[in-house]
Amino acid sequence: MFSAAYVAWALPAPVGLLLAVALPLLMLRLPLTGIVLVAVLAQEIKPNGRFGELTTLGHQLLISTGKIPVVLPLALTAALAAGARWWPARRPQLWSVGGALLGLAAALVGVATVAGLLHGQSVFSAVNQNARPFVLLLLGLLLGMSLRWLPDDRKVLPATVGAALTLLLVAAAIAIPFGEIADERLSAYFVYYDSALPAIAAAVFIGMLGDAGWRWDWRHMSLAVAAPLLVVISFRRSVWLAVLVVVIAALLVAWLRWRPMIQRLAFAGLVVAVVVFAAPGLAADVGLRSAGSFELGSGAAAPTDGSPATSAPVETSAPVETSAPVETSAPVKTSAPVKTSAPETSGPAETAGATRPSESPGSPGPRTVSATPGAPLPEGNETADHQAASTTGHLTDLRIGWEHVRANFWTGIGPLAPQIAGLAAQNAERIYVHNQLLQDWLRYGPAAPLLVVLFFVVAALAALARLRDPESDLVTRSAAAFCLIVPPCLMTAPFLSETSRWPLVTGVAAGILAPILFDRRRHDQGIGSAGSASVSDEADGAERGAS
Repeated sequence: MFSAAYVAWALPAPVGLLLAVALPLLMLRLPLTGIVLVAVLAQEIKPNGRFGELTTLGHQLLISTGKIPVVLPLALTAALAAGARWWPARRPQLWSVGGALLGLAAALVGVATVAGLLHGQSVFSAVNQNARPFVLLLLGLLLGMSLRWLPDDRKVLPATVGAALTLLLVAAAIAIPFGEIADERLSAYFVYYDSALPAIAAAVFIGMLGDAGWRWDWRHMSLAVAAPLLVVISFRRSVWLAVLVVVIAALLVAWLRWRPMIQRLAFAGLVVAVVVFAAPGLAADVGLRSAGSFELGSGAAAPTDGSPATSAPVETSAPVETSAPVETSAPVKTSAPVKTSAPETSGPAETAGATRPSESPGSPGPRTVSATPGAPLPEGNETADHQAASTTGHLTDLRIGWEHVRANFWTGIGPLAPQIAGLAAQNAERIYVHNQLLQDWLRYGPAAPLLVVLFFVVAALAALARLRDPESDLVTRSAAAFCLIVPPCLMTAPFLSETSRWPLVTGVAAGILAPILFDRRRHDQGIGSAGSASVSDEADGAERGAS
């Protein structure tokens, strides 16, 4: 009832009333499928007058006008509904990979909350502004660990996610000719800006490569093409690089089954290449985004000696001269802004302007004409300069962020500290660094990044064990791939602590890999198909292998 009432209040429109009825019922009937469907379809991007409709599709569920985003009560409802299926748990394996992941996620919630309390925040503000993403991570873990007790979810989850990804690609193909895109400076094919979507699509594709249930039918073949195409038109370089690394890792750990994996990879690669080269201008945009922008960015990232007035992120990136974090090395003075900033709860714990293309250097105003494929609006040099500025901004954040970490090694500067001069996201309300570990360190001290590293080390070990196991089904392999994709992406932006989508999906994926409930084995084996039974039958073996 609370979830339904909150959805109706947060979305005061006819569609909001419809969602207020449908979404809680879906969470109660299919807890895991419902929350994953929301995470796949809803894009965590605010409208700004320039984005297309698909770019901000369903953002009301992830970025609420209230204090709490709608996805949080929905995830809580789903977790309670899933817990009711296996409660009481007679034999939870707390000393296991799953128990370790739960402990690390709970510790992140505690560290973020305590840091807020120490810097003057109320309990609600500390939990909502600081710890909320980690709460979603914890809820996602509980949902993923409940998969073995959700036979209906096991049956419909793969088909639901596959259909959702395919529909998103079809919708993008319809929207592109009308200019309903995210940022014409990158490409006229750039529709989905939220990088969580290509990460999910890439994980599904990698999961299909080694899936023993693969069939050369239209369903599998369509999804094998749709998923990588979504990755391509996302134009997210961090996801591209992460996918390349994880595909190589998947081939290495499952080298005995390399032949079918190479066949599926070759099929998808050939079809995607045909589409990329057939679409006017798409191949050039992809090439510029990958190789060209990297070269320009690496050449422009060097200036630390008073940058020229042409490179926006570097103009203000002189921390040694303005804030001198290393010379003064005064953590108490650096954290002083926390005392002067009012600790009221200012809405969702998102950093305004941190990851939105509209607030990157040289952002144009609202779009007045449509960008058509093959005839992009900006000149080639303008597009290249924008991408070089983006790369330079990320590199500058690493340098400035590390300087401030060294100056405030043991304390950080606090969760309410204002944005540091010289960092790329100058419109951010709080400190925002394009690196998960550096941002967590500056906000919460060294304990937070240590916990994040430990969490993904444990998850990566479990993921590699599942990819190596030939009996792992599509859901398990996709979850493993996602857990391996996330860490490289976090090195370019603090998705885990600044969004709702990333921590929720990360928790679900890690929970699928590492369940902690191993009782009622007779009940589990008697439900579902052979493919779904493998999720539960292999759990103990993969658990021991990951340990």
